[in-house]
Amino acid sequence: MYLITLFAIIAFIFSVWRDRRSFLNPALLIICIILINISVAKILYDSGYVVAHGFIIFLLLFVIPLIILLSAVFLIYNGFILLKREGLSKTNLLSLILGIIILLFFALIFFYYTSAGRLFFSNMVLTIIFIIIVFSYLLFGSAFVGLMLYSILYLAIPKNKLYDFIIIHGAGLKEGEYVTPLLKQRIDKAIEAFYKSKNPNIRIIASGGKGNDEKISEAQAIANYIEKETTVPTDRIILEDKSTTTYENLLFSKKIGESLIENPKFLFVTNNYHVYRTGAYAKKVGMVGDGLGCRTARYYIPSAFIREFIALCVKIKWVFVAFYSLLMVTLLLSYGHLLFGL
Repeated sequence: MYLITLFAIIAFIFSVWRDRRSFLNPALLIICIILINISVAKILYDSGYVVAHGFIIFLLLFVIPLIILLSAVFLIYNGFILLKREGLSKTNLLSLILGIIILLFFALIFFYYTSAGRLFFSNMVLTIIFIIIVFSYLLFGSAFVGLMLYSILYLAIPKNKLYDFIIIHGAGLKEGEYVTPLLKQRIDKAIEAFYKSKNPNIRIIASGGKGNDEKISEAQAIANYIEKETTVPTDRIILEDKSTTTYENLLFSKKIGESLIENPKFLFVTNNYHVYRTGAYAKKVGMVGDGLGCRTARYYIPSAFIREFIALCVKIKWVFVAFYSLLMVTLLLSYGHLLFGL
């Protein structure tokens, strides 16, 4: 067990060192946390520290589930706050929906361990459905926690200050031509990085096309704000006004940078919850650089991060397909003879 834990830790450190933007890193992080907890519990038990060992078990079986249950209540509360402040939309419903799903899962577990749970033992189909639900909860729950923890770690990793270009990702405009508070935070963070840069020739790429309901491009709005509110020279600002997605922000900005200098290094600035996924896109387009996150309104973070999680799950959907395929094979081997006479 100890060798497996050590190997997992080394694998995680190596993976982060090789590429901090890899999708493998969150998975390795959550595996390390699980194995470290198991190893610590085993060490305490083997050393005769029964009370300490019992405390670890208590944390795993009672405290952590309680925290998850309270988190569900918080998500529901946050969902109502978000709907009140931002209005009804699919994205704004995410934290509310996730909170309800978690509560329903706990209700199912409670039902299973009461006398009514005998239905599961007497009905094979219900038992299989229960196993699939628990498996899904553990799989997606572990993936969510791993992504959340690694996203925080990714933001905390020290950034190199030798960049050639700072990319500011656009966002929707107010009245079709003015930067919103959200976009202003991105710009201010980028300007802060601009002044701290060790590269005297560093330039800013304002990235974002023109939406159907906008009078000017997001790139132009960013440039207007910088020219009006800062002392950044106008010849240091480059417009990328064709992109409509995060992926295009990075791809088109990369092409601009490569047209000006050889082997450019980039710093892309977006909201903190969005940095890791943007980093994954940067890896996909072959961009060399790092991400920098700016602050986001606290009430908006849960739904925004859930959206990021869903987007990443879609991107690596074949990993989940593989896990469910393995589960189906296991269930078929375990219950196939009872269901189909296999």
